[in-house]
Amino acid sequence: MTFRDTAWPDKLLFWLYHFQNKYIRKIIRSLLLRRPGAELYSKTLRMIYDKYHGVKVGMYSYGAFNPVLAPGTIIGRYTSIAPKFSVINGSHPTNHMSSHPFFYNPALGYVDQLMIERRTKLIIGNDVYIGLDVAIMPQVTNIGDGSVIAAGSVVVKDVPPFAVVGGNPAKIIKYRFSQQVIDHITKSVWWEKDIDELKADEKEFARFLQPLE
Repeated sequence: MTFRDTAWPDKLLFWLYHFQNKYIRKIIRSLLLRRPGAELYSKTLRMIYDKYHGVKVGMYSYGAFNPVLAPGTIIGRYTSIAPKFSVINGSHPTNHMSSHPFFYNPALGYVDQLMIERRTKLIIGNDVYIGLDVAIMPQVTNIGDGSVIAAGSVVVKDVPPFAVVGGNPAKIIKYRFSQQVIDHITKSVWWEKDIDELKADEKEFARFLQPLE
């Protein structure tokens, strides 16, 4: 697929995004995402999320631009995120007299400061596959390279590289490959290459088209 960011229109949209109006920003995101292939290839979208939301999204990753993730989120390259992806950035307190936000959220006007911890970090690795309707709980900070999260899962702890996890709470079901193959893929860091570079090497590209084990 051939995709190019449009120079002047994109520069204008990037500039307009500076104005902190949620309606304008929603329209700009919609305009950018409407172009075929934008989620996979658009550098403008990635610049907007990095500069204005503190969220870094690697090239060719998709599914991360509809929700505005918490600042400090980093998503690697070639990662696939299905719809209804939720990242929970904080939980209601359960060890206080009440769990109601009146007693911990200053936005409601009853307390002067935030009384709970909010997420400050989430790293989702390269070539991660996150299925439909997955929720990531606040204590999770790292989802490893090459891992798979099954649809409907509630992830309550960090996910190791190349693990397949599922359920509520999500548990390790298996690993995608033997440790020897995992080590080989990890050492190759193939995800650092652009897709055109991979496609140009017929022998290397062919390895992606068949099972490894």
